[in-house]
This record gives sequence, structure tokens and C-alpha cells, in this order.
Amino acid sequence: MRAQGQAVTTRMPKTGLLPVALAVLLAGVPAAAQSLAEVAREAKRKKEASTRAVWTDEDLRERLPELVLLRAPREHPPSLGPYVTTPIELVREMLRAARVKPGELVIDVGSGDGRIVILAAEEFGARGIGIELDADLVAHSRSVVVARGLEDRVSIMHANALDVDISPADVVTLYLTQQGVALLEPYLRRTLRPGTRVVSNVNRIPGWEPEEESLPEKEIWLYRVP
Repeated sequence: MRAQGQAVTTRMPKTGLLPVALAVLLAGVPAAAQSLAEVAREAKRKKEASTRAVWTDEDLRERLPELVLLRAPREHPPSLGPYVTTPIELVREMLRAARVKPGELVIDVGSGDGRIVILAAEEFGARGIGIELDADLVAHSRSVVVARGLEDRVSIMHANALDVDISPADVVTLYLTQQGVALLEPYLRRTLRPGTRVVSNVNRIPGWEPEEESLPEKEIWLYRVP
């Protein structure tokens, strides 16, 4: 797995004054319309903007992005719930309810043995990132990912989800205690992009209205970030 905490950035090549001025001329803009000082200021502005941590379309749609830590790992992070395996058929139902599409990014909070993100990749053509705090479960799930040849489509991050920027997700999956869901709720609301689907097994997200695609009889609740 790649190093944690490393921001994904887009960088422009260093551009001197002469190449920029030539670019202006080639674009059909008279050189007199822009002084060398203005050109220099614009080049500096573009360079500074290009070094900000941003998610590009390529990161979000075409490859597995590196998730960024929002803070240094805590010695005693809050628990979102104990490890309980989700039956495989229930995992399928969760992913179907979320209408996971090929190429989309599924992030599983508290990924355990990695079965949700692995199944999302194998059967739905998605990419998956699991976030798991238990080091033994991280090691086990990573070994399964390698054994199935999914390293380019699935990764497991050793972290507490509350410390991670999960905004690149198209779909977020949860199988947490009610207390864990309540603890996560303001973080989801603050972090996720509008339109992101969140599917929770068993426990509903307080204050959120489930989508019609939810399966109440199976305690599968689907939400969409407004």
C-alpha cells in the first residue's frame, strides 16, 4: 500500500517568462496587452494553485486514489463498533441497493476482512478502499487482495475512518453499531460530496431520510448526500 497522509496534487511544469510570453502570442493575444510583470504574476498564481491538494477527474474515475489523512493518527481513536462479518449475500444486496457501477469508488468504513470492497471489485467492476483500524484484519485483508490479483483495484488503509478524507467516494458502506453510526454522521455530512451514496446495514443514520431503493425488510438503508 502507498504511504498514508500523502496529498494527491496536480503539478504544472515550471514555466519561465519567455515560454509564457510565446504561449500568449501563439494564442493570438497581442504581447502588448500583457506586460512581463503581469505574465510573471499569472505564472506564479497558476503555480501556487497547481500545488494545492485536489482530487482530479483521473484520481476519482480512472485509478485508485490515495486517501489523505486529515490528522495525525490518534493513540486511542474512538471505536465505531466491533468486528462482525457480513454474510456475502447481504454484501451483494448492499451493493445492489447502492447501484454500484463499474469504475466507481466504494469505500468501506470498518472493512474487517475486506469482503465488501473485494466483492465490489470482483462482481461489480468497481474500485474499492477499505478503512480498518485492527492491524491483524488489515494484514489479512491485504493478503486476500494480493491472492486475488486485485492490487490495482482494491486497497486497505490502516486507519480510523474519522481521521481520513473519504470525499473521493462514490459509495460508502457501513456496518457499525448505532453509536458508531451516530458518531460518524456529522463527519459524513461534512466530508462527502453531494450525490454520494451511503448504504448502512442494520442501523439507520440519524436525521437522514433513506432513499426508496432501501430494503427495510433486510435492514439495508440507502442514503444520498444532499
